[in-house]
Amino acid sequence: MFRVVVVLVRGVPELVLAIVFVVITGLGAVAGAPALGVGAVGLLGKLVADSLEEVDPGVEAAVRATGAGRWQVFCSATLAQAAPAFVGHVLYQLDVNIRSATLLGIVGAGGIGFDLLNAARVLDFGVVTTVLLRVCATVLAVELLAVWLRRVVR
Repeated sequence: MFRVVVVLVRGVPELVLAIVFVVITGLGAVAGAPALGVGAVGLLGKLVADSLEEVDPGVEAAVRATGAGRWQVFCSATLAQAAPAFVGHVLYQLDVNIRSATLLGIVGAGGIGFDLLNAARVLDFGVVTTVLLRVCATVLAVELLAVWLRRVVR
């Protein structure tokens, strides 16, 4: 059942969701944030499910052999093995959402993309360059955070 919901959510691109939310709520970030949130549920749901399926069953069996219950096995063996992947997936989704927010602003869903579009319309290339450099710097900072967090979680 969960896989069906994730596939259905993933089947609708964020751009289409943004247009739907713009129609529902009007122009602005109020439309963009839910569009990115719904899109993130689809991708993160798939990545998290895949990570949980890829854990070593031997570790789970060892914890189960000590007399642990289902929740104890899940928390101490399954989640412990999948935690580095979870951190990577969440920060990857943040990276994707930062870049997608630029695109969504162009269709009226607010955010930095709206500023980028307005600057490009009036040929203010200084602002366009600044916006693009800030987006790149933010994505780089998220990537550095992801590398650091993966080391900490392992």
